[in-house]
Amino acid sequence: MGLMLIISLISLTGGVTGPSIFIRLILMLMPVILLILIGKYKIGFTCMVIIIAAWYGEAFVSIEQSQVATLLVFVPSGIITRFLPALVMGYYIFKTTQVEVLILGLERMKLSRKMTIPIAVMFRFIPTIRMESASIKDAMKMRGISLRFAFKKPMQYIEYRVVPLLNSVIKIGNELTIASITRGLNLTHKRSSIMSLEIRWLDWLFIVGALLLCIIYYIL
Repeated sequence: MGLMLIISLISLTGGVTGPSIFIRLILMLMPVILLILIGKYKIGFTCMVIIIAAWYGEAFVSIEQSQVATLLVFVPSGIITRFLPALVMGYYIFKTTQVEVLILGLERMKLSRKMTIPIAVMFRFIPTIRMESASIKDAMKMRGISLRFAFKKPMQYIEYRVVPLLNSVIKIGNELTIASITRGLNLTHKRSSIMSLEIRWLDWLFIVGALLLCIIYYIL
C-alpha cells in the first residue's frame, strides 16, 4: 500500500524535464520488477517495454516542424506513464495479497473497521464479478449470442449480459455477508487471527528505496 501511494503520486505529478525524470522512471518500473519476481514474466516485460517507450516518448521525442505529430506522441505517452504504473501495482496487490492478510494488515495499521471491512469486501468482490461475467459470456457463446447479435439487437444483448450479472452480484453479496459473519467480521468486537505478519528484508528494501527516491525526486 505504501508503494501504491508513492508510485501513484510520482506517476501522476511527475514532470518531463530535468534529471528527476530518471528517478521517476525507476519508481514507475518498481511494480514491473515485483511482477517479474512472482513469475509474471510475460506481463512484466510487456509492461516494462510499454512504460519505457511511453516515458521516452513523453520526455525526449519532439518531431521538428510538426507540433501536431509531437502532441500525438506526447499525449498518449503521458496517459500511459501516469496511469499504467499504478494499474500494474494494483494488479500485483490483487495477485499476491489474500483477503485475510489484507484485513490483518489494515488492523495492524489501526484503521477503523468501518474502512477495513468495505475494503476487504471490495477486494474479494471485484475478481468474483469478473469471473461471473466471463461465465455469462461463455454461456451466451454456447447459445449463439455473439457480437454479431449485439449489432443486430443491442438492447436485447445488453439485457442478456446485465440481468444475469445483476442476479449473480446480489447472490455473491449475500454469500459474502454470510461469510463475513461466520468469520467474525463486525464493527464492535476485535477479530482474532492465526496468521502472523512480518516485514521481510525485501519489503524494507522496496519501501525504503521508494521513499528515498521520492524525497530525492522532489528535492531535485
